[in-house]
Amino acid sequence: MSTVELAVKKVQGLSETEASALLDWLAQQKPRARASKPSAKPRRKPKRQQTIADLNAWYDSIRRTTDWEPPRMPDDLVQRVKL
Repeated sequence: MSTVELAVKKVQGLSETEASALLDWLAQQKPRARASKPSAKPRRKPKRQQTIADLNAWYDSIRRTTDWEPPRMPDDLVQRVKL
């Protein structure tokens, strides 16, 4: 049984005076304040297509802007593989 169902069963078993006392007590209780949410909205993730387009634009902007080439092994050190 859920907590609500148990509470309903207990309330149904109360007498008239007990029920009115319970209602009075509930009326005097202050409502619980909800936890305050942060005022700033959370940042949304950009759409995947937009991020890919941004990445491609960045890649195109830096393409061929460097003179670095991967090092190559000298030809005299390379041996042919015999199968």
